[in-house]
Amino acid sequence: MKMKMKKYILLLFFVSLLKINADSKVIPYTMDDRDRMMRLEVKLEEGLKTIDAKFDAINSKFDAESKKSDARFEALQRQIDFTNNLILTLIAGLLGSIIYMWWDRRAANAPIKDAVELEAKKNKNIVLALKEYANINPEFKNIFDRAAIL
Repeated sequence: MKMKMKKYILLLFFVSLLKINADSKVIPYTMDDRDRMMRLEVKLEEGLKTIDAKFDAINSKFDAESKKSDARFEALQRQIDFTNNLILTLIAGLLGSIIYMWWDRRAANAPIKDAVELEAKKNKNIVLALKEYANINPEFKNIFDRAAIL
């Protein structure tokens, strides 16, 4: 502790020597200098207030422009979302229509297909019966041969 005190005393001694040396070069500070300094301080404060006001105005302009651009981007995003939904709806409608047409044609053609198969089977049976009759009746066979049916 005593060592620290000695260091502080030595430091104070050297500072006081410097003070004495600095006092030898006295620069007069007049009331005019004080008044100038006060006016300079007032001007500096007014200038800083003006700069702060300008920065606040610039910040408010940037905020307003940022809000405008955000609103534009949101409007653009809504338009893109609407377009995407419209395209998906059209694709779903088109696929639904194609699937319905395929199912409807298949359902509508099933009875016709069954009827055609039934008629084909009947025709086959008729042709077989006519062949058998033609084998029994030679006149009938001549008629079919001329018509190239059998």
